[in-house]
Amino acid sequence: MTHLKVICRVCLQQQAASTTVYCAAALDLEGVTGLYFNNCCRCEPSKAAQDPELAQILWQLSMSMIQAVISSGEDTAAADN
Repeated sequence: MTHLKVICRVCLQQQAASTTVYCAAALDLEGVTGLYFNNCCRCEPSKAAQDPELAQILWQLSMSMIQAVISSGEDTAAADN
């Protein structure tokens, strides 16, 4: 890997973490919850992110996926005993 690629990769990693670090450490955000930030700025979420019907579909899908993993783990644990 060239030096330039290494430098670019480090810069991208720092940039990727900057919003998370900002939101975790900024004193002016103390007590602020439930907001969306991008590039260290508060932004409006997309219309899709605000759609209650899509939220319900995502919730059900997530629950189904989690249940499948839990059930799979129970089957594996039973087979181990």
